[in-house]
Amino acid sequence: MTKFAVAFHDGETAEKIASILRESGYEVIRTCSSADEVKRTFRMIQDGILIAGVRLRNRSIDEVAGDLNEHVEILCLCRPDQFAQISSEKIFRQAMPVTKSVLTAWADMLVQLHYQRLPGRPESDRKMIRRAKELVMEQKHMDETEAHRYLQRLSMNLGLPIARVAERIINESDKE
Repeated sequence: MTKFAVAFHDGETAEKIASILRESGYEVIRTCSSADEVKRTFRMIQDGILIAGVRLRNRSIDEVAGDLNEHVEILCLCRPDQFAQISSEKIFRQAMPVTKSVLTAWADMLVQLHYQRLPGRPESDRKMIRRAKELVMEQKHMDETEAHRYLQRLSMNLGLPIARVAERIINESDKE
C-alpha cells in the first residue's frame, strides 16, 4: 500500500488533510510541519506521496522536493496566487480550499502514477521479500505492514537492498 505523508506549516491543516485521507482508506504515516521531518519520513519509507503546503516551517516546497528521491510524488495544496512560487515540474498543484472528493481523486491519481513510476522488482526478489515478511510476522508477532517496515528499517540500517536483507533472514531461519 502506498504511504502518504502530509506536511503543512500549520499542524491543524495537516491533521485535517490527513484525517480526510485516512477516512478514505489511505495510509497516512505521518503529519509534518518542517522540511526536516519530511526528509526523515521519506528516508525511512523511501517512496510514497507527499501532500504539502507551499511553505513548511523552514523551507519552501520546491526546496523540499529537491531533497526527495524520484519515487516520491508531491501534491501542493495552496491558494491560486501562490502557484507562481512553485517552480519544480515535479510538484502537482491544487487550489485550496479543497473538497474531500477532489482530494481523494488526487490521491487515487497519485497512487496510480506512483506505481507506474516505481521500478519493478524481479519476481524472485518479490517472493524472497514475501517469505521474509512471513517469517518476521511469525517470529515477532507483527502484521504485514509492521513486518515490511521492519525489513525496510533493517535495509536502511545495514545499507543493503531489501531483497538482500530478506535473503539473510531466510538463510538464518533455514539454519535454525
